[in-house]
Amino acid sequence: MTLNRLVDSFQPLAIPDVQRTTLSLDILGRYVCNTWDEAVNNGGAPFDVVIIGAGMFGGYCADHLFRRSRLRVLVLDAGPFLVSTHLQNLPDIGLFAPGSIDPASDPGTTRNLVWGMPWRGDSQFVGQAYCVGGKSLFWGGWCPTLLADDLQKWQTFSPSVAQYLRDNYATLQRQVGILDSQGNIATDYIQGPLFNALKAKVDAVVAAQTVPNIDASENAPLAVQGAPPASGLFPFDKYSSAFLLVEAAREAAGASDHDRRLFVVPNAHVIRLQASGGAVTGIQASFNGTPKLLTIPATTAVILALGTIESTRMALVSFPTNSDPSKELMGRNLMVHVRDNILARIKRSAIAAPGALPAKLQAAALLVRGSTAQGKFHLQVTASADIGSDPDRLLFSMIPDIDQIDDLLAMETSDTISLWFRGVSEAKGNTTTPTPSQNVSFINLSPFESDEFGVPRAWVHIHQDGDIPLANAMDTAARQLILALDPSAEIVSTNRDPAGSTYHEAGTLWMGDDPVTSVTDANGRFHHVANAYCVDQSLFPTVGSVNPTLTGLVLTRKVAEAIIARP
Repeated sequence: MTLNRLVDSFQPLAIPDVQRTTLSLDILGRYVCNTWDEAVNNGGAPFDVVIIGAGMFGGYCADHLFRRSRLRVLVLDAGPFLVSTHLQNLPDIGLFAPGSIDPASDPGTTRNLVWGMPWRGDSQFVGQAYCVGGKSLFWGGWCPTLLADDLQKWQTFSPSVAQYLRDNYATLQRQVGILDSQGNIATDYIQGPLFNALKAKVDAVVAAQTVPNIDASENAPLAVQGAPPASGLFPFDKYSSAFLLVEAAREAAGASDHDRRLFVVPNAHVIRLQASGGAVTGIQASFNGTPKLLTIPATTAVILALGTIESTRMALVSFPTNSDPSKELMGRNLMVHVRDNILARIKRSAIAAPGALPAKLQAAALLVRGSTAQGKFHLQVTASADIGSDPDRLLFSMIPDIDQIDDLLAMETSDTISLWFRGVSEAKGNTTTPTPSQNVSFINLSPFESDEFGVPRAWVHIHQDGDIPLANAMDTAARQLILALDPSAEIVSTNRDPAGSTYHEAGTLWMGDDPVTSVTDANGRFHHVANAYCVDQSLFPTVGSVNPTLTGLVLTRKVAEAIIARP
């Protein structure tokens, strides 16, 4: 039975003022978050920073600003508080991301409690997770870095950004749990006989150069930490910036509201930014259905952290645009990876001598990089002896019962090893072709449809014809690699994901030193808006083939440090 929406009686609650529902106490929401009036109308100083969006990058940015400065920070998110960490760090409570749909089929209500489709377009999408933490509660965790020649392309737009990435990748790799204290890709989470045998066999194939277009293999760069980082500390588990944001909000709550330096306000949908004189002057929002307006001093930094599509829409709706639409840069250069999936089965004997692998075979993972003259790709490889043909089944699981673990491992005795190859191939952007154009990918404002607040929705056009030959070469390389591991391997299934189902949209507010050829500067500030910044994947000039989260976190750190360093 669905419970009715609770109606605020506006009567004071007993201390502590935690809302009681029919089934629970809203302790997490109340102890972490504040109402609009609590945050804005407490008599305190104006906010130094307002972050719009509490997802992966907004949450990390807020935490970094809080811990590395004395700035006063307000975080606004359109959704409610859901959970405080990645869902895979919790028991199976039935929350998961929905499948992708055609935006025209948007039901107009949330799917799986928090997922909405704010934009329209001609590709399938999963949409946005409207909740504090956003997609950082759901994401996959793979975090490879851009390669040296990828960064050389960034160099052409801004040498300082490229160098910052080189200098700071390791810091964020340690932050999310990839690197150990010695600076190596940690293997505490992925280890054991199957991993050792599979990695050795793949390394041998790479060294022999028997599979065209395969360049290297690496330990899996997963944002998961299994072992304690230091004595007496718990490991990080699977990374989500929501955990950092909650910790920072609770620490900030030790001060009175008047003096408090960090507020998180959920259910605060920012409708548009008011801009005048080359700066943001106000934020028009709706808090739980009530219109709100926050005046923004010129000294306040306003940061968009809504994800590529919605940050671009907010910029197009709110900021001055070129009087000649053919010269407008915002919305160009959209890049979306092509992602393929191949499930295969090989024999244990193909990668190890008889008896070398234990009967109970645990999961393994590694990363394989490849390239052609058309660009780069990588293969996220996972393996197990799972008889249900799901190599990922135990890879990202928290199982708190030793009897259940023993029962699951007892299933891992099949003579067949299941391999899951998730291939991700490079997408090429276009910064010079005006939008709209059917021959390039772009984001602009829909001339036909507005949202519930009367604001035009974003329109997303994904054109991948030029990226498909590389993706096809990636598929061929993956199949040849499988056969190199076991000539008698069985290819069970193959499929290509819908273009918008990857969460990998990037590039439409790209960084650069020249305001004529880029939208934001080397610190993520819009060239033409003095106090507006961005901290998400839309900042990427190019994207390579790698999952964008790690690079996005490094850039978020750069933007945060630039804001701290302002006079």
